Amino acid sequence: MDKEFLEKLESIAEHKEIDEKSGTANFSISFSSDEEGLVRIESDKGSFSYKLKPLHELFSQATEKIIGIDWEDQYYLTLLYVIEHAIKKVHEIHYSLTDPDVILALETLSMKPEALSRNVIVAAINQELRLQLSMNSYTRHEVKMAIRKVLNSARKHYKQGGLRGYLNFIMEYVP
Repeated sequence: MDKEFLEKLESIAEHKEIDEKSGTANFSISFSSDEEGLVRIESDKGSFSYKLKPLHELFSQATEKIIGIDWEDQYYLTLLYVIEHAIKKVHEIHYSLTDPDVILALETLSMKPEALSRNVIVAAINQELRLQLSMNSYTRHEVKMAIRKVLNSARKHYKQGGLRGYLNFIMEYVP
């Protein structure tokens, strides 16, 4: 989590607690196309630009090892959504994208979530994870488990639906 980012965010967006792990705030985010990791946050109370920290600096240092994750928990569903939403955004721009492209990117990230790459899918997921981890406390292990969960889903839908089975699935079900 990035306390400096959160302080700036809280200065322009009112945070409402949902439960002990999550909350909500009303603001809009846009990523810079010119500079990697630069975001612009806007709300009714103001705006600011911020350079997100690298992913490896944002992982929570919690010492307890989580063995099983309740994927129905909103806290973890949000993490899955962030990953799949990044994939969906890439697919909306690159229509030639296929499930094997996504699977390869997810395999890379499942081993090293903080991996930097010129691969457009890896870069998009990294960027979205950096934003999410700037606002929430997830361990590296939790992020790896979420990536693996999405990877398993991609593999399953690819086997069942063919070349774009997974991509068709997220286009239909990921908002």
